[in-house]
Amino acid sequence: DMGAAGITCSTSEMAANGGVGIELDLDQVPSRETGMVPYEYLLSESQERMLFVGVAGREQELIEIFERWGLHAVVAGRVIEEPIVRILFQGAVAAEIPASALAEDTPLYHRELPEQPPEYARTAWAWTPESLPAATATGLTGGPAWAEVLLALLDCPAIASKQWVYRQYDHQVQNNTVLWPGGGDAAVIRLRPVGGGSATQRGLAATVDCNARYVYLHPYEGAKSAVAEAARNLSCVGAEPLAVTDNLNFGSPEKPVGYWQLAEACRGLAAACEEFSTPVTGGNVSLYNETLDSQGHPQPIYPTPVVGMVGLVEDVTQTCGQGWREAGDMIYLLGVPLDDLAAKSPSDLSLVTLGGSEYLATVHQTVAGYPPGIDSALEQRVQAACRWGIRQGWIRTAHDCAEGGLAIALAESCISGQLGAQIQLPVGANPAARWDTLLFGEGGARILVAVKPEHASAWVSYLSSGDLPWQLIGKVTPTSRLILETQTGQTVVDASLEEMTQTWQNAIPRRLED
Repeated sequence: DMGAAGITCSTSEMAANGGVGIELDLDQVPSRETGMVPYEYLLSESQERMLFVGVAGREQELIEIFERWGLHAVVAGRVIEEPIVRILFQGAVAAEIPASALAEDTPLYHRELPEQPPEYARTAWAWTPESLPAATATGLTGGPAWAEVLLALLDCPAIASKQWVYRQYDHQVQNNTVLWPGGGDAAVIRLRPVGGGSATQRGLAATVDCNARYVYLHPYEGAKSAVAEAARNLSCVGAEPLAVTDNLNFGSPEKPVGYWQLAEACRGLAAACEEFSTPVTGGNVSLYNETLDSQGHPQPIYPTPVVGMVGLVEDVTQTCGQGWREAGDMIYLLGVPLDDLAAKSPSDLSLVTLGGSEYLATVHQTVAGYPPGIDSALEQRVQAACRWGIRQGWIRTAHDCAEGGLAIALAESCISGQLGAQIQLPVGANPAARWDTLLFGEGGARILVAVKPEHASAWVSYLSSGDLPWQLIGKVTPTSRLILETQTGQTVVDASLEEMTQTWQNAIPRRLED
């Protein structure tokens, strides 16, 4: 296929693998643009082109097969004995190079990592929550109430509904979709037998994750977080994580900062994939992603190592969505407890923090701090407990606490299920942690689950038998409100389900219409 590097990649790799050469005439290559030069032909990328090598003398047969299916095919070159790639253009040789030079014997660039992290990272790490306005149980001092902050975060494109995007594509192909986009933390499709094979209840779950802001602030921990969240999302639908494909999007590796981000992120991906036993089976790399600022200076994108992960669902009738199912269901928080937000990861980073959070970026227009650390052992225990509860039929709802923290996760479950929730925060009127950290602090190893009352005893017995922190924090209600209050009954958040839903659903369409 002509993916990365287009014709250049496909011709050189096929020639080198066959121990032969290839001569290609660019004048024969179909193109939509006029006036293209060889450089553009050779590097243009497309997902709908392939390079075939057919038997000499039978080219027309191949072309007729393509035309029968409404496709276009042309003869653009030939295999030659000499192991080179020769490119012709307008009757002259535009390029000629040994095939192996672009396949097996490519140039290697030896670059040195800086002795210490870049200045931007060291400056960001010096940030502390003490620089923020004081926070009380009702809101920021002299600022918005927590319910207003909640709506502001639901309006962020990173958190808001992506329905505008996925409704433009067919996500019900052959009626195999079990859990639709937006219905849970991962999509689930059933596996159908092929060629008369026996029926199976097995399914496949898939998710794509990356918080680029985390990676920008700390490439190693941010990349680990992407893997951990992908595995957590699969676990929330009852799937066992299996394998990863990565999509590495970075700026220029020729610049010290860009190379540091790329190297550290790859190191983090490798470490996390080993810890979660999810091998990287393939992927792609996109470098030199930069744009010019108003002064004409190139600015790189945030380093974005996207992780696509697939998982196995043994029984597609035992999956779980993120929306509340029924009033009266009991809501539990698995993982880092709300009264222990000072917990640290093995790398001594806070497991739950405002550093790098959506709250910090949206409400305070600040991108700074350390992102949350990853405790892989705790993460895996939390995910295993979630999967087990789903398979036993105890858990009816599961949703991870990611961007926006606990309050946003609760709001999303309310929106998806169109039911309210009454939450009692297990802290007094003056918690040791900041109120915004409690509500909107982000971090892994935290999953919200809802359990039917009749299954609560078995569920709690299972949780109590293991080494896993957990808390009962509330229940699903038939009301159309999300209410969070302290143990003393003080209201912290009281948000309308209708207003939350409208804000969340319209955030992206509203911006596109503007």
